[in-house]
Amino acid sequence: MRRHSDFHPVGFASFAFVLFLVGHFCSLAQQPGPTEARLLLGGNYADPSILKHENTYYLTHQSGKFRPGLLIWKSDDLQNWKPLTYALQNFEGNVWAPDLIEHEGMFYIYFVAIYKGVYENFVVTAEKMEGPWSEAKSIGVPGHIDPGHAVGRDGKRYMHFWEGLVVELSDDGLQAISEPKKVMDGWPIPDDWAIECICLEAPKLTFFNDWYYLTAAQGGTVGPSTSHMATSFRSKSAVGPWEQSPYNPIIHTWSREENWWSKGHGTLVEGPDGQWFMVFHGIKNSYRTLGRSTLMEPIDWDENGWFYVPEKWPAGWDNPATVDLPLSDDFENNELGMQWQFYDKADFDRISFEGGKLILEGVGKNPGDSYPLTVVPPDEAYEIETEVEVFGGAEAGILLFVSKDEYVGLSINKTGQVNRKLEKFKRYKATDEPATGVNRVRFKIVNDCQDVRFYYKSGKSDWTLMQPSLEVSGNGIIRPALFVNGIGTANFSYFKYKKLGKISSSYSKELDNKS
Repeated sequence: MRRHSDFHPVGFASFAFVLFLVGHFCSLAQQPGPTEARLLLGGNYADPSILKHENTYYLTHQSGKFRPGLLIWKSDDLQNWKPLTYALQNFEGNVWAPDLIEHEGMFYIYFVAIYKGVYENFVVTAEKMEGPWSEAKSIGVPGHIDPGHAVGRDGKRYMHFWEGLVVELSDDGLQAISEPKKVMDGWPIPDDWAIECICLEAPKLTFFNDWYYLTAAQGGTVGPSTSHMATSFRSKSAVGPWEQSPYNPIIHTWSREENWWSKGHGTLVEGPDGQWFMVFHGIKNSYRTLGRSTLMEPIDWDENGWFYVPEKWPAGWDNPATVDLPLSDDFENNELGMQWQFYDKADFDRISFEGGKLILEGVGKNPGDSYPLTVVPPDEAYEIETEVEVFGGAEAGILLFVSKDEYVGLSINKTGQVNRKLEKFKRYKATDEPATGVNRVRFKIVNDCQDVRFYYKSGKSDWTLMQPSLEVSGNGIIRPALFVNGIGTANFSYFKYKKLGKISSSYSKELDNKS
């Protein structure tokens, strides 16, 4: 049942137009230059949403088609992070842009997903952050993306979406009870800026000092390195009219020479010492294959109640953030660690453990169909290694994985034949694919700042470099992965992830053989 409220569409036209002009000309007069972003979560932790609750910080982010999804992180100080739980176990959609909030003692994560071929918005709930979390429920707003929750002064609940749209929610926050209405137009990006699109999206709402602040993304996400940005607006109402910040864009990559490209999609949060910050995502300069990392910059407030990024970081924030999530796994705990996510389908029935080994049952005809197990790499240079033993008609190995249609790696079958497995990576006519004669080998892949080398070791032999090596900077976001396809099983004795320094492309055989 729909009801009347103080929910106005663009409304107050004359007043809003004056505010638009003021905000526009002030912003043109006060545009800042580059500011220093610092890393919270390295690797593809895009679309971050952060919540401060009772002096503890919780963070989640986009999980795409990887399962389980919506990993929730916990920190007491914004600088030291550890994983807490997954809010989604085996949701079948492609999950983007979560909004993590608390309302009247209940935790909610709203998110958009490509679900059965269309955009749909969902919510999961829990009484405690560590769960259990409910099954995902549609809130009934198809065709729109990037939900952002707000509570009005009268206690009514609203959900903002891209393109300046808003709906009213039921009291329990689980269902839209109005049609989407447009309440803002975004910041007028100058005509001579190189952008991907206007793309007003990712609204995040903060109530502070008797104002509602709406932080939005604009400019596109992964187009030109300087297109993405975070802009700010404020209102005395949860649904506008919205006044534009004189400091827009608040967060932005101004030059390709900066350390982080495509900075945007921000959420405000108050730090433990009263210092405010914006948490957002960005791409490491020249490393699109790492995806969009979670970043942070400090926020100060001026005498008129607007926030901006100061020229310098406050004292006490010089140390890098730490992340307590080892990627290596010896499989001695007889359960999957929180570093692991399946692609597309979390089929835990395919997994067992015995004698410190992961036993994975094969499925599908190729690595892309096998729902591989993946981890998120945070580093520009790293090596991954495993020992695999294969049985029956299975083929198993190790990958740099992007999607079911894009991957490269090594496999072995029961006859001992090693094969280069790849889709959408360059295939050379002359490719080393040795016949080892055994069904148990060690594989290693070295990703040296997007120059990739492949190795195998059989028995007590030294590591053998398998040519050709590849350059992969033009590929998608890469994850290390283990896979088994076909009818049979494979045992993995361990998985080792090792961060490397930026090393020479000549990476010597002597160095290889130290492992």
